[in-house]
Amino acid sequence: MQTFLLILLFVAISFLDYRHLMKTKDKKAIVVYTTILVFAFTITQLHMLGFKVPGLNHFVTFIVNLFI
Repeated sequence: MQTFLLILLFVAISFLDYRHLMKTKDKKAIVVYTTILVFAFTITQLHMLGFKVPGLNHFVTFIVNLFI
């Protein structure tokens, strides 16, 4: 049931945003938005299934430490 509600939420959000993106006809923006939306859906679904998902600050800290 939680997965169905999550899918419903993401469909509603994407419907509102894709209408605006289709008017602008910017293909790069559509690709970037879709990638971010799929990533957010995957992270949220993994969290709901009980997997320990690290926070965004862990990724940023790891990347910053690579360059320091």
